[in-house]
Formats: sequence, C-alpha cells, structure tokens
Amino acid sequence: MAANSIPTIDYSLSTSPATRPQFLSQLRDALVGVGFFYLEKHPIPESLQDDLSAQSRGLFDLSPEKKEEIDMTSSKHFVGYVGTENSVTVTKKDYRETYTLGYETPAPNPDEPIYRNLRGPNLWPDSSDLPGFRLVMERYMTELRKLADEFKIFVAEALGLESNALAHLFDGAPFDRLMLAKYPQPTSPEQATEEQTVQGKGVHKDASLLTFLLPGTSHGGLEALSSTGEWIPAPPVPGTMIINVGLQLEALTGGVCYAALHKVVMRPELFVDSNGNDLGPRFSFPFFHTISLDAIQTDPLDLPPHILALVRDDDARRQARVRLRRLFQAGSAGYGVFASRLIVYQKVTQRWWPQFLDLLSFEKHVELGAALQSYSQIKPATV
Repeated sequence: MAANSIPTIDYSLSTSPATRPQFLSQLRDALVGVGFFYLEKHPIPESLQDDLSAQSRGLFDLSPEKKEEIDMTSSKHFVGYVGTENSVTVTKKDYRETYTLGYETPAPNPDEPIYRNLRGPNLWPDSSDLPGFRLVMERYMTELRKLADEFKIFVAEALGLESNALAHLFDGAPFDRLMLAKYPQPTSPEQATEEQTVQGKGVHKDASLLTFLLPGTSHGGLEALSSTGEWIPAPPVPGTMIINVGLQLEALTGGVCYAALHKVVMRPELFVDSNGNDLGPRFSFPFFHTISLDAIQTDPLDLPPHILALVRDDDARRQARVRLRRLFQAGSAGYGVFASRLIVYQKVTQRWWPQFLDLLSFEKHVELGAALQSYSQIKPATV
C-alpha cells in the first residue's frame, strides 16, 4: 500500500475468523503508514446517520440568539457552540462554526481533580426548537462508542498485542467528544477567486486516540499529510466513514502509529458538483475517542520487535516520547487533556479559568501542568 494514498478497509472482514487476519493486516498498514483510512460496511445505521445530519442542520439554522444560549463560554466543561468569529487554529481564523458535546454527566465534586471538569452536563438547545436533537445525539454517541470499543481490540491485535492490551487505559467514566461542524460557503470578495484558499480548519493533529469522522455532505476539502510530505485529498466516499490516528495513539506506541497532520481547505470549486450546481455548506461530524482522564502510562506500550521495526525514523520516536511525557507529565492524562482545552478555547479559559491565562502556550506546558495539579490539591475546583 502506498503511503501517499488513503486505503479503504472493509469492516465486515473483522467479523469472521477466516477474514479477520486480512482485516488486521490492512489496519496495521493504515495505522503505521498513512494514519488515515476509509471504513466501509461499518455498523452505524444509515437512518441514524441521516438523523444526525438533519438534526445538525437544524442546530446551525437556529437564530443567533438561540445559539448564544448554548455558547461554549457558558460552560466550564468545554461543550457547546463556537461561532466563526471564535474558531481559531494556532493564531489563524477557521471559517467554520461548531457544536461540541460529551456524555451527559453531573458536574464533578469540589474535591475532585480539576481535570474532571472536562466532564459535566451538556448545553442542549431548547427542546421546543429541536425536539429530537438530544435523542439523536445520544443514540449516535452510543453507537460510536460501541464501534470505538471494538477498535481498541482491533488496534491491539493489529500491533501484535493481546486483545485487552489497551483496556487499562479506559474505565467506567469514558471521555469522548462529538463535534458537529458547519463550513459556510465562502462569500466575501477576497474569497471569490479560484486561487483563493480559505482555512476551514488549520493544520493540526487530533488530540484523541482515534477519530471517527462521518462526512455530512459530498464536499471535498479534507487533506492529510503523508509520511512522504505530500498533501493527500480525503474526499467523502459514500457508505464509509474516515478514521484517523490521534496524538494519544501515536504517543502510546512510541511513534509506530502515525498521527497525520491534516486540514480542511475551502476553495470555490469544492462547493459545486460536476455539473456546476451549488452544494451549499459543508458539514462533517468527527467523534474523538479518548483514553480515560484518570489513565496513567509513563512508558510506550511494549510492542513486539517486528512491529517496532516498522518505524525506523528516530525523530518520530523522539517526538512521540515527548508527547507521551507531555500527556502524562502531571500524572493522569486528564491534566494534559485539560491543558490543551485551556489553550484551544481561550474564551472559555478567560471566563472560567482566568488564573491560567498567563500559561497558555505549548512552550509552557510543564508550568501549566504543575499549576493544574497544584490548583486541584490546594484549591479544589468549584462547579
């Protein structure tokens, strides 16, 4: 398989003992060589996918006043709506609006570590505006969690480990995020030329273990950086979802699994079909599957020699170890995850966690991690 193309893996191969080795071999090649793959014949019902898309469109069609009611700045748990004016990657504006939610849970107790504030109640839109919204979102997250649980086993086996080798990284309080994303069609004069590329989502790596992306429309624009340094288009393929390696899996495997940089570009030609018909806004729905907030892993997973030999890039191994230390440098993974949220969503930080504003850079991650740990020990987080 070429490292400059995104493979397609048939989920149904995993369901039979006769074809499971083929599935695991293809999965290993994708995890190590590309970091992205299409999953076809997956078990998420098509009717549920349609409901997710319809409810998402309804949410983004709400009035500005209704969106303000569920704005992320109203939640210290980093859930809710983020408009185009507040969506930024590094320092450059993203041209998109999003809504993020997690599993519905009570807010943590005051004596719990500060990072457990990543879990809490969602900001749901008014049920009179979107009566079926919550039910559909919770059903979809339940189905995606089942698929993600399967992939924990698939990944372990594909890497030559026992099927339960990742189980210690998860507990009964899962932390995943579902994001609904809308990319409006660029309309300003400076965005109207064929040469102009608008940043839908800037270059980044996902902070998850794995990301399960369901495209909501037929628009292209998603691109992944191959291990050879080429940008590979990842357009939607009917009947598939796109799965990619996140930083957590890259770090835990010592760089064996490849978390590819990726981005969403927006050019005028991506918003029309082959006949020149307007496609309207672009929608996509990533589900970020993440290890337990309480997980601790000081060293990379103990992979077999023949798997370790698949990666000979010393720099990749070094960077992975740096990321592993950064994730767990204050103890539990939750500190690292919480720190990244503080950095990415600074409007939320400014309102709810202003004491950390001076430490919001990846260069100060050690100081930020220490401050978070100290804060939860000396001054318990309030809710």
